[in-house]
Amino acid sequence: MSEVVSSKPTRVGRRRLNIIRRFLVALLLLLAVFGFIISVVGIAGVWYARSQARNAVIDVTAVTTKTLTAVNNGLVRVNTQVQDARQKVTQVNDAAAELGNRIDANSPLVKTFDQLVGTTLAPSLEKVSTAATAVHDAVVALNSKLELLNRLPNVQVPTLTNQLSAVSDRAQEAQTGVQDLQTSLSDVKSGLVTTVVAAVTQRTARIDAALVRIQDAVNTYQATVTRTQQRVTATSNAVLLLIDVGTVSLTLLFIIFATGLVLLMWVCWQFIRTGHFPSLRVLYASNKGAVSPQVAAGNVVSEEPLKKEATTASSEVVEAEKLTTSEEAPAAEGSVDPSKEATAS
Repeated sequence: MSEVVSSKPTRVGRRRLNIIRRFLVALLLLLAVFGFIISVVGIAGVWYARSQARNAVIDVTAVTTKTLTAVNNGLVRVNTQVQDARQKVTQVNDAAAELGNRIDANSPLVKTFDQLVGTTLAPSLEKVSTAATAVHDAVVALNSKLELLNRLPNVQVPTLTNQLSAVSDRAQEAQTGVQDLQTSLSDVKSGLVTTVVAAVTQRTARIDAALVRIQDAVNTYQATVTRTQQRVTATSNAVLLLIDVGTVSLTLLFIIFATGLVLLMWVCWQFIRTGHFPSLRVLYASNKGAVSPQVAAGNVVSEEPLKKEATTASSEVVEAEKLTTSEEAPAAEGSVDPSKEATAS
């Protein structure tokens, strides 16, 4: 009776322990399910972030490339206008040479020269200054785009220098030279200046020197813009590749994590359903059954020489017994004859 009473608390304790274990495993199962959901959401979030990041990089690259193209086209336009202005300066020098040193204010050559300076050279230099200012503003906007692109990790695109400010200054200097040339022409008309050619060529030389410096700066800047455009394209491709590699890597990590959680959920469910974790005994037994026929076959093969040796040994024993029996028979006959003789006597 006491044994029955003592066994009941033990069974109750085991049952409570089993319930606690199943509760803990169920809690672990819920955590695994929650982690699996997070993994799936993480995969979706990674690909959504990839789409947003790629769009941002592509947009910044497109705007930067467009601005660089506009800057390059503006520089080409400035270079063309500078070449046209230098041709106008040459025409002014030729017209000054035709005037000579002593001119009449009412001469047609003076009127032609005045029109050439006022309506041809001056507007040409005005176009150079306007184009240089527009390109300078485009470069300022471009530098802000480059700084935005440089905020990306492992990206460093050098911003454009402020050389176009010097181009604008040179264009303003050329315009000032045209104003001085017009003033000199007024002095020539009033007779204050008699050396017309020297006065004109002195001003036009200063204008041409400013235009040459503008042209050199524009050519140098075009090379810089081309290198920057190549750098932006290469950087954009590298960033897009880095985004793709990071997305694929994170996706694989989430998949591996989710697979482990699925296995954990299956193990926990088996414990909740059966009361114990699944073991590897079935797999071990199947492997053992697969190995045993090979061992049996090996034993059969190895036993054939043993059988042959046993048969040979038994035959040798039989022959030895026969020989022993045949040798003992004559000896037995010899021992019987003396006894017979003694009896007979």
